[in-house]
Amino acid sequence: MTAHVPTRLRRAAALAALLGACATAASANPFSARDRRVVDRVEAGNASSEAMHGYAAHEDTTGTADGRAFRQARDWIRYALTTFDDTDVTIACTFLSTTSGDYDLVVEDSLIASRHYAAAGATPTVVEILVPYAVTKGKTSIAVVLRARGGPTPRLHELRTIQDHNEVAPFAVVQQHQTPMFSPPGVVR
Repeated sequence: MTAHVPTRLRRAAALAALLGACATAASANPFSARDRRVVDRVEAGNASSEAMHGYAAHEDTTGTADGRAFRQARDWIRYALTTFDDTDVTIACTFLSTTSGDYDLVVEDSLIASRHYAAAGATPTVVEILVPYAVTKGKTSIAVVLRARGGPTPRLHELRTIQDHNEVAPFAVVQQHQTPMFSPPGVVR
């Protein structure tokens, strides 16, 4: 009987640790697990990608540099991109490093940023710009405009929407019965 005591103690200690971990996990906020994701992406200069994203422009050109397609405008370029309606949105612009230029980023008719892009090196550069939540709150699609200032825009290769996605716990507790009830991910009953 004494030979089994260490095994029982190890099992009891393991069970206590497991219960402690479960209690900590149960008390955690189900919205604390965040996952930064690319929600939507348009390839500038790619006709099918642009058609799927409501492409419109004025005084623009398209071309390739180092085997990469791009679009550049002397006036503006517009795309419609998908978003989650409940978190901040970051717009990521990938510019080819062959030309510099000044531009405005406009989202849903709100000027978000005025920037100067200075070409540096031979590799594309990603510029991320956070959009105020008030501009995109409740929207699942946003209009993103790249507008030229004082000359052509930088050569745009790709435009992405990036967001933290809140994961909802797969189980919800019903207040009346206090019993777990299965809910599909993203659905709270």
